[in-house]
Amino acid sequence: MQQNPALTLIERAIYDDIIRELHRIGIHCRVFSRIKEYDSLKEKIQRKNKDSSTPYYTETGRKMQDILGIRIVTYFYEDVQLLWDLFSKKYDVVDTEEAIINTNNFEALRKNMVCRMPPTQVIVFKEYINSLNEGSEYRLVDSTFEIQFRTTLSEGWHEVDHVLRYKCKDDWVGSEMESRMLNGIYATLETSDRALKALFDDLAYKHYKKSNWSAMVRSKFRLHFVKGDLSEEICKILDGNHLLAKRIFRTDRNQVIQAISESGILIPLSLDNLIQIVNFLYINDDTIGALVSPIIARDLNNRMSPFRSIDA
Repeated sequence: MQQNPALTLIERAIYDDIIRELHRIGIHCRVFSRIKEYDSLKEKIQRKNKDSSTPYYTETGRKMQDILGIRIVTYFYEDVQLLWDLFSKKYDVVDTEEAIINTNNFEALRKNMVCRMPPTQVIVFKEYINSLNEGSEYRLVDSTFEIQFRTTLSEGWHEVDHVLRYKCKDDWVGSEMESRMLNGIYATLETSDRALKALFDDLAYKHYKKSNWSAMVRSKFRLHFVKGDLSEEICKILDGNHLLAKRIFRTDRNQVIQAISESGILIPLSLDNLIQIVNFLYINDDTIGALVSPIIARDLNNRMSPFRSIDA
């Protein structure tokens, strides 16, 4: 079915905005977006009303919040929380869904947030809704969108769970053992997610001990870098100063990414530029700083000074 042009315009604007931010900070991930189709919209209204003694969605009360959906699928589980924190600051969050960890009963960890559409998209959305006839199901939709955060390993499991368990709850009545087994599959995937991160931490340490500086930075920070290794000049500096290399290795990856995101800095994310960012924020080594280009130095001073460590 062909989507409404207004909703397509809103979806594309929000999707592009998210993609720009993810590309700027270099997180490895895949991003999917969708507009809920009319049949799905109608089915959800009917399903919610079936479980409620009064109409679940109304034009003047509770409204459907996920007409637009964005799913961010990260390569590493630690980036789920990282992106959750970053997008919580970027958008106006109106609702969240986070599974509470229960040590006695394993459940999948869900990370979903509902955000208000940016002001320009709200205007387009309201103009569209106001053009509809009374009684249209779309009048029960709010000017919000949902962002779901997943890992690559857990993505397939969440799809199966949503389509074949969440939407078919009656099919699972009396099948507690099978439901527990389905959760157990997710537990295995979550363990694998954590093992994957630990593997790259170990790999980064191995490269550090062998003075493989480019490989160390790639394995340590695990970002989408512009192709190319560290410059020969930086490698020579690290070869002659292992204490400096150690400080780079021990830098908190997530703090660096947060600083890049919140500062709004716009520079190519090469290995050399990342070293310059780390040096500016936490180390302040003159030999590294002497290699920075005037343009990058200006951007670092203008945008990243508020995030600089007092020891730098």
